[in-house]
Amino acid sequence: MDIDVKTLRTFCEVIRTGSFTGAAHRLGYSQSSVTAQMRALERQAGAPLFHRLPNGVRLTPAGSTVRGYAVQVLGLVGEMEQALRGPEAHPQRLRLGLAPALAYGEQLARISRFGRRLLPGVQLALRVMCTAEIHTALRNGDLDGAFLLTARAPRRSRTPATAGGPDPTSVAGLARARTAVLAERACGTAAQPGRPTEVLVQELEFIPSTSASTRPATPCRQVAVADPDCPSQRWLPEFLRLRAGEPPESLELGSMDGVHATVQGGLGCAMLPSGLARSPYGAGLAPLPGVPRMQWTVSLLAARSREIRDTHREGLATALRLALEHAA
Repeated sequence: MDIDVKTLRTFCEVIRTGSFTGAAHRLGYSQSSVTAQMRALERQAGAPLFHRLPNGVRLTPAGSTVRGYAVQVLGLVGEMEQALRGPEAHPQRLRLGLAPALAYGEQLARISRFGRRLLPGVQLALRVMCTAEIHTALRNGDLDGAFLLTARAPRRSRTPATAGGPDPTSVAGLARARTAVLAERACGTAAQPGRPTEVLVQELEFIPSTSASTRPATPCRQVAVADPDCPSQRWLPEFLRLRAGEPPESLELGSMDGVHATVQGGLGCAMLPSGLARSPYGAGLAPLPGVPRMQWTVSLLAARSREIRDTHREGLATALRLALEHAA
């Protein structure tokens, strides 16, 4: 595929405004130019990226997948442009990892935007990494901090009881234990001076989701996951294993946008963050019958170094909190 940056920026502007007309107005292009760019992008993607509606457009599953990568590409291009301006223009740079469960939709753009407002003069280098990779990078000094779901016990959301089903908190024990081991390897014991500090951001609800076209009585045989070591992603396969007596097939996709598109396409079920499971991104989705909603704690792990200070920790935690609120 040979996709230029201009087309990706137009694509993201169409998503932000919800229409080709709105994107053209914001970018100063003609509507025909925006339409031509999006048609060319769809030809290269090999699938429609938008549902054309009477009052605008809505992303297709393929469009949701392209959106996640487009945000990352544009973020890297922005970093390159900043680096080419010369050493005198270099702001302080903080390297931050994000677990895939927190990097869905336009989250990277939101976190970057709020971060710039709250931490002027600081450049945020955001990297989407699996939980195990984040802990390794923190231990090796390759990251200044990271946003991820911690190994704290999840809370069950207020939903009807699951008759005959396993206790969801007990089911989460394996996920908590695995994440705790990763954290211990990365940070060592609390007595060690190099241990990253943890800032609790907020709780994030995850909704067990399947395609709305799937029959309610059909058991979920395939679970799509973005990060096999994330508590929110380990929970559903274990819950279904205990309920059915055998493990479901696990499909690792590496991104929540890929997981979201898989579920929308009727190819499996997943624990989706509420921002993806609800309108407008939740079109075509339905709650997985007999499985409770759950909440996990979102935390900022910040390295103890001169690069990241208390004001940085407070600003970063607030930036993520605002981004999650806008996605809800």
